Amino acid sequence: MDLTEVRERAREKMKGVCGVYKVCDGMPERLCQGIKYGKPIGIGGVSTGASFTANVEALDQFKLKTRLIAPHAEPDMKASFLGREVAFPIFCTSMSGVKISMGGGIIELEFARAVMQGCKAAGTIGFIGDGAETFEDRPGLQAILEAGGWGVQIFKPRDQKILLALIQEAEKAGAIAVGVDVDGAGSVPMAMKGQPVFRKSIEELKELVQSTSLPFIIKGITSEEDAELALETGCKVVSISNHGGRVLDHMLGVAEVLPRLVPLLKGNVTITADGGVRTGFDVIKMLALGADFVMVGREMIRAAIGGGPEGIRLEMEFLSKDLRKAMIMTGSNSLSDIDERIFA
Repeated sequence: MDLTEVRERAREKMKGVCGVYKVCDGMPERLCQGIKYGKPIGIGGVSTGASFTANVEALDQFKLKTRLIAPHAEPDMKASFLGREVAFPIFCTSMSGVKISMGGGIIELEFARAVMQGCKAAGTIGFIGDGAETFEDRPGLQAILEAGGWGVQIFKPRDQKILLALIQEAEKAGAIAVGVDVDGAGSVPMAMKGQPVFRKSIEELKELVQSTSLPFIIKGITSEEDAELALETGCKVVSISNHGGRVLDHMLGVAEVLPRLVPLLKGNVTITADGGVRTGFDVIKMLALGADFVMVGREMIRAAIGGGPEGIRLEMEFLSKDLRKAMIMTGSNSLSDIDERIFA
């Protein structure tokens, strides 16, 4: 199996939901896009899809330049995330509700297993979310447990007592880290399935951070105000994300927001970023803008549906090869060499 076959299989399984286009940009003519009038938004963005598209367009605005007259060196892409070494700084972002969004293309446990096992095989880390349809079964935690704890669980901002109990379950599963996607307060699937989600106060987030020995991640930050408050919680990781454009329309692209937030966060927490990342060339842009690790979402859904764990592994290796080439062409011998100098 190769990645072309994986994508062809995904296209067949995702008919009517996703066209598995060569370019996934959220344009209005795309199958996934458009206001759904109360129906699941699928793989597209909320409402007009402007935030989804903004993520792609924001990255496209940054152009790369070559720096080639120098001694040749094999790029060092290795990185350490919360004490775990990974082969490259690319993760599968936390996702859930795939059965709802994808029209039954894959069940939640199969998706979670594909993410955990495929990322582990590629030498990196898979994140997983929790959804309304899977609250009782805990497929993410089961997949993490089966992978020997090699994974990260991100929960929706549910009732505080529920979250405290779920965090304890993540500890028992041996997860690398645990967290909450605060922008899940606007989750459409959760609302449709009667699973209440809430905004979280700084006091509530501090309680969650202090309740566990696991490193804590706050995901879904896009403003200076929230970035500063996140630092006060004692979390170890802040994830810059607008939920793939799936919770609030007409937001800035993450690549536009990232440079504003990095000066506030750098050196205090590990920074991850996601939104519009499709290739390793997008990855190097996010790294140059200040992210420590880059998360990928939609491409991983298609990879899992089309090829299971092997599909995820192939997709991750494709991204890492692109990143390697981009590092060679921009004169970046190590991840620490990647900064704004790579931009034209």
